[in-house]
Amino acid sequence: MFNLAQELRSQNKVLLFTTTKIYVPSKEQYDFMAIGKKNFLHCCTLPEKGIYVYGNILDNNSKISGLDEDTLIKELHNFDYILIEADGSKGKSLKGWRENEPVIFKGTNITVGIIDITCLGKTINSDNIHRVDRFIELTNSHLGEKVSLNHLISLILHPNGLFKKSSGKKILFINKVEDTNSTVFSKILSKNIKPHNYIDRIIMGSLKNKIYEVL
Repeated sequence: MFNLAQELRSQNKVLLFTTTKIYVPSKEQYDFMAIGKKNFLHCCTLPEKGIYVYGNILDNNSKISGLDEDTLIKELHNFDYILIEADGSKGKSLKGWRENEPVIFKGTNITVGIIDITCLGKTINSDNIHRVDRFIELTNSHLGEKVSLNHLISLILHPNGLFKKSSGKKILFINKVEDTNSTVFSKILSKNIKPHNYIDRIIMGSLKNKIYEVL
């Protein structure tokens, strides 16, 4: 989300918020911080380009959370782009989803699902996968197995998987493609996903290196 915002920052008024919780970004990652409805409404009137981060509350001064959806919908016309964090995985590269996840903001017209290609070969357990029991259900896998391409394909295509509750166009972003092996595996993954016509666009690349390729 913040990588996209940085690319748009200089020429646009960009709003960032979460439907879950995010850590408070560092000061160089944003231009304006609006905590609470009053501050947000003030930011809506500002003409300056840049990144605006909005949240209702600060959770122990470390996380932004909360969402006043009705207020946001009324004010979105004041921004050129709106980027929303709608799902988290406790810092792990894979997860399974509860019934109420992810929390997709109504009116969303593009949903981006992210797969970390370096998760291939990792052991299926709670250390590597958030809510591993849900992951196992979605991928028909077992504890102790290694994550395979077939597991990722199942996770992406399952109606309760990566694009569960998605809205608008679906974009799959395969991240951490930073060497020959990860490039090969990403292209194989894409080749197996495309025939299903479930995903509108597949991109591989590296957020860290800011390198991207449409597949």
